[in-house]
Amino acid sequence: MGMGRVEQLVNGWTQAGLIPGASLRVMHKGELRIACDAGILHRERPHAVDRTTLFDLASLTKVVATLPAALLLVEKGLIKLDDPLARFFPTCPADKRAITIRQLLTHTAGLPAGLQVERRDARLKVPDAIFALPLLHPPGTQVVYSDLGMILLGLIVEQAAGQALDRFTAEQVFAPLGMLETCFKPDRGWSGRIAATEYCAIQQAYIVGDVHDEKAFVMGGVAGHAGLFAPADDLVRYARFWLYGEGKLFADEWRHAAARCHTDGLGGHRGLGWESNHGPVTVSCGSRFSAASFGHTGFTGTSLWIDPEQDVAVVFLTNAVHAGRNNFIRKLRPILHDAVIAQLQGTEP
Repeated sequence: MGMGRVEQLVNGWTQAGLIPGASLRVMHKGELRIACDAGILHRERPHAVDRTTLFDLASLTKVVATLPAALLLVEKGLIKLDDPLARFFPTCPADKRAITIRQLLTHTAGLPAGLQVERRDARLKVPDAIFALPLLHPPGTQVVYSDLGMILLGLIVEQAAGQALDRFTAEQVFAPLGMLETCFKPDRGWSGRIAATEYCAIQQAYIVGDVHDEKAFVMGGVAGHAGLFAPADDLVRYARFWLYGEGKLFADEWRHAAARCHTDGLGGHRGLGWESNHGPVTVSCGSRFSAASFGHTGFTGTSLWIDPEQDVAVVFLTNAVHAGRNNFIRKLRPILHDAVIAQLQGTEP
């Protein structure tokens, strides 16, 4: 693979310090067309990113772990999309009892976006803290992207599966797809391969191998909204399932249902778990992905976008948050995805 415009962009961004490290994979028509690893894992130990590097996926956990786990259980008949929270949390407050699994997946449960947590809050019971918060909107009336709904969904998966989320996804999602290095709580022996995230004043060190998200951290590193680590090549395998059904986790009807928008008129564009493409002004995949495309991003600097109409998947994993929370990744993502489509179409300048 020669050095095209896209690879030059990624290498230039890391050399300029806009992002510390990155792994990019572009699949087109079933073939890996672009593979680029650039930059460093850690500012204080500047080892180069390579194909073995694991990144903290942050909110990609929602669609790479929790979403497929939930759909597997739906297909098995162990849960239903319209099951209410009260089935799984009998003591949850009255205003939240009728919230459904479908609403958790489409971010229409009315829950707030997040919860203020510090890494030292080891005794915090996150589900109780979520239930104590007032709803922002009546369930089913408004899209509000929320970590909290996916945290609850991860706990529902555990109840219905009779297994911890990390074990269930390892056995039922990652192993069938050949994603053998995707995991929660990576082995400490892998620390030399894991991209560092943010500096933690409490630990007085950069975070390496522990989940960056505070809520997931106080939950032990395994949660429905964050906690997953993976190398870029494993996410290519995951994208192949969503594009072609390879691995056959569940029936095509669920794969297609998850990818289409379910929230027209509700102030946002959400599939089941996935974000639907809603135009170049706000979406992270730029202006050249089709209206049929779907994807997700993660706060640490990760993203996965899939376009079935153009038969393209783009995995872009970075440790942008290693440089701090005020980083450049949101500006760079649309530029990258536009450049990818231009390169594939042969229209790059």
